[in-house]
Amino acid sequence: MTNSSTNLISENNFDTVNFINEYDYWIFDLDNTIYDFHLGLFRRISQRMTEYIKNFFNLNHDDALNLQKNMYKKYGLTLRGLIIEKNIDPEPFLNYVHDVGFDDLKTDYELKKLLSKINGQKLIYTNASYHHAKNILKSMGIFEEFEIIFDIKDANYIAKPNYKSYEMMKDKFGLNNNNINRSIFFEDTAKNLKPASELGMGTVWIENDFNRKEADIYQQYIDFTGSDIKTILRNMIKK
Repeated sequence: MTNSSTNLISENNFDTVNFINEYDYWIFDLDNTIYDFHLGLFRRISQRMTEYIKNFFNLNHDDALNLQKNMYKKYGLTLRGLIIEKNIDPEPFLNYVHDVGFDDLKTDYELKKLLSKINGQKLIYTNASYHHAKNILKSMGIFEEFEIIFDIKDANYIAKPNYKSYEMMKDKFGLNNNNINRSIFFEDTAKNLKPASELGMGTVWIENDFNRKEADIYQQYIDFTGSDIKTILRNMIKK
């Protein structure tokens, strides 16, 4: 853990907040947040993304990977860039890249129990598709814990951290200037917490080495942090 992450824990101790009474809207990112980053599931999705681009555009592997990365850097989502610059149909793309096995995801009884203790609404906000989110949550035995899933189609294929995506998310979740401070957002990608924080949401970063340097840059937008979702929720829900 870096010094900045350590400071976040000490300056924003979980014991100082009654989370159950403080927040009515508990909003969770999906990939690498709901499940353990170390499973490598999202890496398999990324590999299938490269395969699709390679086959669709008849490119070699390196050129396909470069196109994938360039679209992500430019638009925040590879698919968004391919829609705008290559006029690609998003449906076949999403169906292909999310067609991965979930054998390493098992029913997570502890996470289900922790989620069941939350009195407020539990919501998913993902740059992936509804179908993918449902498969993940079903595999973990926690699908029924969530009231609403806001996916990339709901966002008109505009991805986090674009502010337009957050505005559409707010509308679907019923958030407004009067209640948004009663919401808290859990994310593994630190830059996605900046718009949430500026809108008045509480923010939680799921620590991961891949995103640690970025978390240092966006430290001021991170209220709480922890090694994984279950550790964080255990600290928040102490009853």
